[in-house]
Amino acid sequence: MKFLCVAAAALATAQAFTTSPGAFTVAPSSPALNNVFDAPGAAHRTRRATIVMDGKANAIRDRISTVNNTKKITSAMKLVAAAKVRRAQDSVLATRPFSETLQSVFGGLIERLGGEAADLPL
Repeated sequence: MKFLCVAAAALATAQAFTTSPGAFTVAPSSPALNNVFDAPGAAHRTRRATIVMDGKANAIRDRISTVNNTKKITSAMKLVAAAKVRRAQDSVLATRPFSETLQSVFGGLIERLGGEAADLPL
């Protein structure tokens, strides 16, 4: 069985290196290929640019996109934090009238008690 595989491989190799003149001629598959060289620059208009990146370029591109995504997340977190601070400031400002009223009430009580030391349960 092994001999048959080796013989078939040798026969295929021998046919690939034939010296007949017909082996080196290539028939065009489409008539449009015949007149590619007629118009100047015609071959360049039909070609598409292919960007081939090695591993480092892909890693750099991925790192750039990662950094950009991190920037977006960080800016969103800053907006959320600013909204929380603003809400906390508003709630502090809203309680200011109540604290002022409490200070005046306690101030009045202290004036009524005078300077005597009283036993207060608090």
